[in-house]
Amino acid sequence: MSYRKLAAIVLVLCVAACTGVKDEPLPLSRENIEKYVAAVDKSSRKIEPNTGTVLERVATLYRDPLENSLGYSFDRTLRHYFVNRAGITSDPASKVFADLITPGAQAVLMNADEALRAGIISIKTRDLLAILAKFRCDHGLLLGNGEWERMSGFLGLVSDCEKEGDGPCTAGRLVEMAIEREIIPRQEMEIASKAAEEERLVYVRNFLIAHFNLSHWEGARLFIGSDGREIEISSLFDDPETQIITNERVVYLAEQYAKMIKKEKSLLTEKSSAPLRALQSEPGNRS
Repeated sequence: MSYRKLAAIVLVLCVAACTGVKDEPLPLSRENIEKYVAAVDKSSRKIEPNTGTVLERVATLYRDPLENSLGYSFDRTLRHYFVNRAGITSDPASKVFADLITPGAQAVLMNADEALRAGIISIKTRDLLAILAKFRCDHGLLLGNGEWERMSGFLGLVSDCEKEGDGPCTAGRLVEMAIEREIIPRQEMEIASKAAEEERLVYVRNFLIAHFNLSHWEGARLFIGSDGREIEISSLFDDPETQIITNERVVYLAEQYAKMIKKEKSLLTEKSSAPLRALQSEPGNRS
């Protein structure tokens, strides 16, 4: 581990220990969000226009109010925000928090290494952001809200196709395998088989795109052709002879990010359920 990384860890731990900051994300209750909004508003009045670096402004405007006024870790709160953005932004109660913290979160995302050296975030958060930065923002949301499981199902189909032919899979063979494995229900295929060939292909194409939610991954470079260029999801099945090659680097990064998200969510779940487990394990307690 480099000296800079070690120093950043020590700095984060020292700040948390000396200020009595809880190593937990801010619970997004209505009361806490209102307190944080008020604290950020108060800090914003102290900042003079065009003064300080981006991260100095993030520390003054977002971190200090959270840790000094509410006593919760900015690092953990930031990680919680990135892991749970889909749910936070879709919930009217917590959307106020998302609207408030998003500019600061994006600033840290774009300057993650500097934020680590400054002690604003931990290595765990930096590593999470480093992978997220390689994807478009909406792809990060898909990785966070469970959509990766659906894409993994399609990637498994492509992988089986590649193993079967000992080489690149073709769009036509993918469609055949989807029919053979009844990914497309047999009854629906019987109905589609009565249509003209062109209409049948359009139906199968649309079904697979919808079933695996493939259109949401447009621009992710998950699939490349034999020429090395990205295959657009919208035209993935247009030509039966199109060779589909999985971009292993992008798939690896997405899988690593999905694992980080799963681990982070499990940590939060374990912490929130700890009091209940303690109550259940207490001898003679049946309440």
